[in-house]
Amino acid sequence: MMLEMAEISTGSEISQFAASLNLVRTEIVNALDQAASQLDLHSENGDPESLRSFLEEVQQVRGTFKMLDFRAGERLCEELAETGRVVRSQNVSESALNAFTQAIVFLKRYVDFIVGGEPVAPSLLIPTINTVRRVRKEKPLPEAYFFLANLRPKLQTPHAEPSRSFPYRRARQMYQLGLIGLIRSHGRRGPLQVMQRAVRRFEQASRGGASWLFWYVVEGALEALSQDSFEMTAQRLSLLGHLDRQVRRIQDTEGKAFAEKLPDWLLKEFVYLVALAEPETERLQKLQSDFQIAREVKEKYLAVARSRLRGPDSSALQSLSEALQDELQSVKDSLDLFERTEITDASFEEFISSLTRIGDTLQIVNLSSASDRTLALADDLKNQGAAAVSSNMTHIADEIIHIEQAMRALTHNSLEETSLVDPVSLSEAKIAVLAESMTALTMIKRAIGSYIDSSGDKLHIKNVGKSITDVAGAMMFLELPEIYDMLLELDRFVVRKVLESELPPKESQMEALADAITAIEYFLDSIGGQSAGTDEALKLARESINHLR
Repeated sequence: MMLEMAEISTGSEISQFAASLNLVRTEIVNALDQAASQLDLHSENGDPESLRSFLEEVQQVRGTFKMLDFRAGERLCEELAETGRVVRSQNVSESALNAFTQAIVFLKRYVDFIVGGEPVAPSLLIPTINTVRRVRKEKPLPEAYFFLANLRPKLQTPHAEPSRSFPYRRARQMYQLGLIGLIRSHGRRGPLQVMQRAVRRFEQASRGGASWLFWYVVEGALEALSQDSFEMTAQRLSLLGHLDRQVRRIQDTEGKAFAEKLPDWLLKEFVYLVALAEPETERLQKLQSDFQIAREVKEKYLAVARSRLRGPDSSALQSLSEALQDELQSVKDSLDLFERTEITDASFEEFISSLTRIGDTLQIVNLSSASDRTLALADDLKNQGAAAVSSNMTHIADEIIHIEQAMRALTHNSLEETSLVDPVSLSEAKIAVLAESMTALTMIKRAIGSYIDSSGDKLHIKNVGKSITDVAGAMMFLELPEIYDMLLELDRFVVRKVLESELPPKESQMEALADAITAIEYFLDSIGGQSAGTDEALKLARESINHLR
């Protein structure tokens, strides 16, 4: 009776595993609660007997999980027991106690998810397992540790393409540019696009070699990570860092490494990312079919469960903002009612209470100025009484408007209060121009790709020059003269060397053209606040343009 049976359970469907777990749920919860109590006692007085009792409860739960074939839960209990044995002869550190506590809390929540029929996967417990392993300075387990898949599907390996020059250094530079953007946590769209472009080249160059399947899967995995539901966790960033080592090896060996088979554990990690993706594209659909992993639980469900395991996250701030807006709307409704009807003592008291609650909450979230303004208004009205509301209606309404504007800082803290231009309108205009420009650049890249695939059919590229010029005009509007100059140089290349020339350009030049467009697109994405690495993007664009000269 495998845990994977529970992973595909959705809605009200109760899996056999969940039903079995539910039968012993009370015993598991009681044992985990008792373990938590013993851990608290040890934390308070350092009593070794309490730690021993904690480990006994953990072993009891481990036995139950083993009986149910709950591999992830059993492994977490094993890690707790082993780490507990290691630290028993020492003074248990604060980090060890925190790791043990987190493990107990997360394990209880995970059991609740399964019994409740919610979609989960063993990988949700991997970060907790690794936290416990870290206490013993053990290497972390990979995210796909519990994932089961056939890594040798029967696929037809494409034939090797004709030998041609390969820009190994520039391809790795593109990959690293994207990786830097992801590491700096400023967005995913731009970074992943340049990484995908680099990996697409590796996949094409590896055809006919032992590593082709690996690069074929990696290309799909990056496509999966581009989906909005995917979280860019620290473990996934580490995985992409491991991939950079393979990219570097290809560069160092000038492609000879394509003939080498890559580690199975690394391939499995990328297959797992593909399994978590929604089959939105033809490539992902085919990969999930090839590896027979279409029925795996998807990332959008795991992201919800991951958030609930951790507790409040960034979405809590949005929820708080919405609650404050609801409270303020109640205040505005009361004010509107006061203007049209007689004010009762009860309604006036509720009005003052609402203002006070808003002021106190704003103080908690460090919006001190808005809090002081709100509480001052509440105090003034309370001192003057209900009669003062009618004579000060305009002043009260103005104050509430100012409070509402200040509350937006909870979710729009990047807006400048001193701006003479409406920051929201300015931001929307900027976003619109950037979005249109990046859409145009995407279409340009597709046209270049179609031109290359068609062996030089100029019909595919005849409108590229106009599109590049349009984007260049947008750059002048955004006061980006360097990008404007780059785009004009790219336009000159397209016109003179592609459209007007009788001899077709070298394929390496067309690839460099596409690289330059990709780097500029990445740069624009960074201007929109979605990526990092603007200097590296400009450097890549310049180097690609130099290759065209």
